[in-house]
Amino acid sequence: MKSALESIGRRLFVFVGATLIGALVVLGVVELLLAAVWSFALRIHPDPLRPQMSPAYAGATWVSDLYREQSLRLAAPYAYVPFRVSGVNPWHGQYFNNDEHPSGVWRRTVNPEGGQCQQHPKTNLWVFGGSTVYGTGVPDWATLPSYLSERLNRDGRACVIVSNYGDESYASTQELILLIEQLKRGGSPDVVIFYDGFNDAHMGMAAADPRSTHYGLEIIKPRAEGSFRGRFDFVHRLYMVRVADAVRQLLRRRGEPLNAEELRAKAATVVDNYEANHDIASALGQVYHFTFYGFWQPMLFYGHKPLVPFEQQISELDTTRKSRFDPGPVVAVYQEAERRTSVATFVNLADVFDEVSGPIYIDEAHLGPHGNELAANAIAKYVEDHPAGIEFHLSKAP
Repeated sequence: MKSALESIGRRLFVFVGATLIGALVVLGVVELLLAAVWSFALRIHPDPLRPQMSPAYAGATWVSDLYREQSLRLAAPYAYVPFRVSGVNPWHGQYFNNDEHPSGVWRRTVNPEGGQCQQHPKTNLWVFGGSTVYGTGVPDWATLPSYLSERLNRDGRACVIVSNYGDESYASTQELILLIEQLKRGGSPDVVIFYDGFNDAHMGMAAADPRSTHYGLEIIKPRAEGSFRGRFDFVHRLYMVRVADAVRQLLRRRGEPLNAEELRAKAATVVDNYEANHDIASALGQVYHFTFYGFWQPMLFYGHKPLVPFEQQISELDTTRKSRFDPGPVVAVYQEAERRTSVATFVNLADVFDEVSGPIYIDEAHLGPHGNELAANAIAKYVEDHPAGIEFHLSKAP
């Protein structure tokens, strides 16, 4: 009897083991097939509105190489940093250079060289922001901070050293924390600039609490809490899950949108939080003796820029299908920001491209080189016209 039971047990064990192994083999084969199909589909039906196709790059022979390098850079895992959650990773390439400094890792800015800074006292200018400051989609020389340095140092008339403290995922709260950290480390800026708004609006309107949200929250929160979802979030990278999500996106019904009153109330909370961060940064300036400027950035869906066909297609796709991006909630925040412009602590640049007929955008918010140059010129002009005690040919006393 005992022998018979042992025999049955062994056969059951073999059956279960073989079944599990077979199931894993089948799932592995299905995953490989779906990965091949997914890759093939992207090759034969590439997104015609992907950023590298924007006419904002017209005449640039380096675009394909830049995006290959950007893909490799973005494939590297983010570096964890306390409080700010993620930071910029070291990277050195032909188009992107994230240099290591005693104060951290930051995107390279093209600043004056040679004897210019021997002829003029140095002014330190720090720029904080998200991916539009970091310079997603453009080389080192075409970031907003690099163009800002070019404009302020034109004709060799000054020595303004611009530092790019942009991170591709940051909103104004993380920028404020980063500013505090740099001041605690002994940094001594003469001028601090925040150039942001889009990330605050995008994340804030999607969050339960617009005051305490950041990109990656839906991944990091479950991991920190040790939840089941956090332990198995790697499954979202499987092609089986990607295909299922794509089908679900096509079939799903959208939830009830916020009514006009709720939309405006939440947008007001987003801008309240944004202004509070600027108020704190400005107060820090009084203690640490720097001048603070805040600039609300432009985006494709706001203002009166004459859209070129590429930009118009993005606008129409997002507005009608909302499969890439739902502009409605973000537009509500931009409207709220505009309502406060006359009394706000920030300068609203949402209309900075209203008279620009050529291509500017590479997607909903990121700019090509010329767009960054125009935005930097607008910032530089405002700073020069409103020095608030800072003259760029004079550095503050040590």
